[in-house]
Amino acid sequence: MLFPFLRPALPEPDSWTHYLKVSYDQRYFSNFGPLATELADRMSSAYLKPGYKGVLCASNTAGLVAVLQAMNVYGKKVALPDFTFAATIQAVFAAGATPVVCDIDPDLWELCPKSLGRALQAHPDIACVIHVRPFGLRRDLEPVRAVCREHGVPLLVDAAAGLGAPNHPDRFGSDDGEIEVFSLHATKVFAIGEGGFIAAPADKLAAIKSAMNFGFNADRTYGEGQNSKIDEFRAAIGLAMLQRMAPITEIRARHAAFYDELFAGYDNARVAQAPGPTPWANYPVIFGSPVTKEVIGDFADNGIEIKKYYWPGLLKGYVGPRPVLSVPTPVSLSLQDRCACFPVYSDFTTETGSMMRERIERAAGLLAGATG
Repeated sequence: MLFPFLRPALPEPDSWTHYLKVSYDQRYFSNFGPLATELADRMSSAYLKPGYKGVLCASNTAGLVAVLQAMNVYGKKVALPDFTFAATIQAVFAAGATPVVCDIDPDLWELCPKSLGRALQAHPDIACVIHVRPFGLRRDLEPVRAVCREHGVPLLVDAAAGLGAPNHPDRFGSDDGEIEVFSLHATKVFAIGEGGFIAAPADKLAAIKSAMNFGFNADRTYGEGQNSKIDEFRAAIGLAMLQRMAPITEIRARHAAFYDELFAGYDNARVAQAPGPTPWANYPVIFGSPVTKEVIGDFADNGIEIKKYYWPGLLKGYVGPRPVLSVPTPVSLSLQDRCACFPVYSDFTTETGSMMRERIERAAGLLAGATG
């Protein structure tokens, strides 16, 4: 494939192995080791508002589970959108809670405040709301915060693909105290292989770290927990990756701008509105008709691999034995079959854009609604 959907770009070993000297000197390789602590501190300074603190974890999914366990949602209900990856609902199951699936906003493609309000009225025992930043898009959370504030329910944000350029003025966190969890998976822009980052108000971090460490208390009694810590080797990769994030996100923003201009010429393609300072892990498009296997094959024949996200949604995708509650989700059901994501590269050039434009325009069967 000339343009595969993913081109993971992790730092070369010679850019991060030197960090490990301190770990070897101390013989300390996990359990919130020196490099994991240093990287968490650096990422907190680079990405979080004052009063927030971060901790590294084994994955985004493990981070979500740890936060839910720290919130004591076992045996309770958790609201979340239908339009998300399987990890979101799997974290709810792993924490021993019952999901209440909500609809999404037709323009922003993320948790609809009105649908969430209906879910909270129908299920007043909801103990937590999970908001998802689809595709890592960075929108204002205030509409969802307001609903959570009104009902007195804590907000957890699944921002798996959301980490972009460090030191951006619009940092994560708020006076409402929502917790955000990010992925550091190889498929993300901030990539270390496997890993995650939890951002929380500083006074909530101890309970989260306890849940990440088997639920241990100071006296060695324990409650809900798991082993979701990260090792020093991945933390070393993260220290090297943090240094690269600013130029990488600048290049990916140029690739996204290329798509903005390209798809503006098609009546049957809707792109993300008000994306904010997203790192552009990929480029989502909602088309006017379903993205079929034939459509995907048409692009593949022209050298471009596209993927359907988040398809199928939770209500159609989960076929296991656990109970799943929901309110009506007509918007998600309408959009999920028509969504496709295009690759975004950290080495994008003008020449790359010219080659991609030619091949996308050649896949004319899908884009029959072109205006020019």
